[in-house]
Amino acid sequence: MASTPNEHRATGASLAVIILVSAAFIAVTVIHTLRTDLDPVREVMSAYANGSHGVVMTTAFYALGVAALLMSFRLPKATHRSMLARGVAVLLAASGVGLVLAGVFEVERPLVPDTIEEIIHSDAAIGAFVLLIGAMVLFAVVCRRDVRWHTFFGPGLTLATIAVIGAGLSPVADRTPWTGLAQRALGLTVFTWLLLVAVRIRFHPAHQPPAPVLEAP
Repeated sequence: MASTPNEHRATGASLAVIILVSAAFIAVTVIHTLRTDLDPVREVMSAYANGSHGVVMTTAFYALGVAALLMSFRLPKATHRSMLARGVAVLLAASGVGLVLAGVFEVERPLVPDTIEEIIHSDAAIGAFVLLIGAMVLFAVVCRRDVRWHTFFGPGLTLATIAVIGAGLSPVADRTPWTGLAQRALGLTVFTWLLLVAVRIRFHPAHQPPAPVLEAP
């Protein structure tokens, strides 16, 4: 049956996001297994980009960045066209660029003076997550107004709230024994949001009310 003009269908973009986010999560899990010399409660995620296994963490940055870029392209087509939906897309695209830059520019080793690469990496990573959290918050508003996404409003708002709280606590936890734990909680929230949105688009493509039935006169 042909789809109506307003119906969105599952495409390769949503599947690619699922694969990329899953790959990023696996990469982060693997690097934690390999780098037993680092304390995940204390150490920031970027510290894992150093050493002989640093390429694994770099892969996670690239995978998550490309996933955000693809989501910025796909998500507006799965919602009613609006300025808010376009705003979500812009935030996702900008965050994707930031995550790719964080992978391109390497973090410096501990106790070594910051280089321009370190500064770019840190600013790009922080900026990317701030933009992603902004997209999560704005998309909760989109879900509230789009009947096809009403059932995602609760989970989306919950994840966005956790992300906002996590981002707010990150500066407080910085350079404390809980720095790494706070950052990982925030990262897991963002991973979960991207994956759930992509899964919903992929496997539940027609979230829209049925067309009204006109009664015969």
